[in-house]
Amino acid sequence: MTLLERVSRDLVAACWLKAELFSPRFRPRVIAALKRCGLSSRVIQRPVLTSVRENRLRRQVLRFHRRDLWGALSHRTEWWRAVIPPQEFRRLRVINYPTWTLLSRDTGRLSTAATVIARGTVPARATGRWAHEARAVITNVLQIRDRLPEVEIHNQLILMGRPTGRLWTILEGNKRATALYIGHFLAKTAPLPPAIRVLIGLTEERCACLRLK
Repeated sequence: MTLLERVSRDLVAACWLKAELFSPRFRPRVIAALKRCGLSSRVIQRPVLTSVRENRLRRQVLRFHRRDLWGALSHRTEWWRAVIPPQEFRRLRVINYPTWTLLSRDTGRLSTAATVIARGTVPARATGRWAHEARAVITNVLQIRDRLPEVEIHNQLILMGRPTGRLWTILEGNKRATALYIGHFLAKTAPLPPAIRVLIGLTEERCACLRLK
């Protein structure tokens, strides 16, 4: 990974919300959070990052929308723009969440989750809520795969890891990353850029979403 420049937490919040505003799964929740704050989608679609008020409101929307994840991230996290080469993309880990743990067969590896999802079959041991969520993820990922390369997958991945680590967990963009992995490495129908642009948070703090092996 090559770190390019430090960025603010406000920029990360804006990018996160913009990505999920266009997500089939998360769009209703983002819209609901905007309405709760009395805001239009303009603050996400055309953010003004120099506005203190807008930045505060976007953070508020993200807390309402993703309190489970965004609210758990340490404020001491350093955020960077970075690029990763294809070989590091192959080593990415999916977020530490039960649905993705099931889809990656307990490995946490993006490569394993992509192989499972490409088959289009929910893992046999997934039951109840987790079977429903796994089925929804599979459907979403395969829909994204079918739209490659028109979807700008590589521009909006948000990762996290340790400052001295070699493994990076996908916080936002798990489905897009999986679709790109399927398209390039498995189906070999989608091109992969030589340097994939990402945002990455570096932290020594404990975080339940991180996979460290």
